[in-house]
Amino acid sequence: MPAFIARLSRTIAIALLASSILAGCASTRLTSAWRDSDYQGPPMKKLVVIGVSEEIAARRVFEDDFAKALGDAGVAAIPGYRLLPDKPQRSVEEMRDAVAKSGADGILVARALRTERRTQYSPGTMTVMPAYGYRSFWGYYGAATVVSEPRIYQYDIVTIETNLWPATEGKVLWSGLSETTDPESIKKSTAELAKIVIGALREQRLIAAPPAK
Repeated sequence: MPAFIARLSRTIAIALLASSILAGCASTRLTSAWRDSDYQGPPMKKLVVIGVSEEIAARRVFEDDFAKALGDAGVAAIPGYRLLPDKPQRSVEEMRDAVAKSGADGILVARALRTERRTQYSPGTMTVMPAYGYRSFWGYYGAATVVSEPRIYQYDIVTIETNLWPATEGKVLWSGLSETTDPESIKKSTAELAKIVIGALREQRLIAAPPAK
């Protein structure tokens, strides 16, 4: 029994160590946001979603998933790639004409600004087990202390800028910076970003409220 407790304690200690380091690193979080206080227009009901990337497949996944998240939230949305042929750069004239034909009243644009590799160090720990549960001093002495070694964790932080523009001429209405920790996949990261951005835009009354149930 004491040996089992010792092994279990070591496992728990390592798990707690890892979780304590990563707990402060939520997958995606909004770090800053700005809204044009002069804008008094109605909430937008239809958006074009554009992901700025030279990787066509990644851009398509992002635009599809973000547009779906908006649709699920009650806001009509069109992936940008459906308006124009796939290519890394789209001319202003092409985009303006395509957006006008779509009937959208806003354009949501997201792009990755930078990726940073960060390192976090955790010193070793020593856990002293309680004395009860052991039949003799020798069993307790052999399993009373659990020591974990120092550990170094490295992870990536991706900073994404998301802007909301009016479909007609005009300045940006909302801009936000977010950080994603160790993105596992485009789909997962897009879902997290969409949830945060949609909530922020709705709070600022820039997109339509969800339909009443």
